[in-house]
Amino acid sequence: MRLLKYILYIFILFSIYACVVNKTPSKPKKQENNDSYAYLGELTPAQEVIKKELIEYLKSLESFDVDDIVSKTYDKLFDVINKQHFREYITTMMNSKDIIVQKYDTNITKIGKVKSSSNGTKFCQVSYTSKAKILLLNDQLYKTETSMNYLYDVLIHKYGRENINFDVKKRTIEIKRKENMILIKQKDKPWKFIGDNPEYRRIYPKILAPEILDMLQQTTSS
Repeated sequence: MRLLKYILYIFILFSIYACVVNKTPSKPKKQENNDSYAYLGELTPAQEVIKKELIEYLKSLESFDVDDIVSKTYDKLFDVINKQHFREYITTMMNSKDIIVQKYDTNITKIGKVKSSSNGTKFCQVSYTSKAKILLLNDQLYKTETSMNYLYDVLIHKYGRENINFDVKKRTIEIKRKENMILIKQKDKPWKFIGDNPEYRRIYPKILAPEILDMLQQTTSS
């Protein structure tokens, strides 16, 4: 269960913070598979700023720069999640002897309009795909076929069979995800990051202003 906890936490972490490098070519590229580069179309100057912020944040995410990750997280998230516990969990995962994330690839599929509330707070919704390759280091965990099948079944249930690729001999797991996130910029403050999924939408009323909640609802309904 310890290893499964680490694996699931990696994707909770990415759900909260995941941000991506725009690998978009200057012209549309014919899609060859599900991981082909997405063509975002013409970006406005405000959307170009969003892209730049995502690129910078990705550097922190890939290196697991805990201080930078925490500093760029939307501050009010820590009104409902203990910041110190979160920091310690990331550090524990970084030093894990059970797993290592060998590769993490991401690709923006959509950058929404940059909107503003009446008090000057800006926000932007982003959609993207990600693919992580995880190596199981500890041979004593999930060392039998039965236990590996259990892990496989749990991950399939959570992420979908089409998004899981297991290599039992190499002890690697590849997981693909489709995700959304929100970037928020309060007046005179830098852009911050937070995941946009059903779990986090349940805590939005505790951390987001009503006006932003209304705009998000309108976007979802349209």
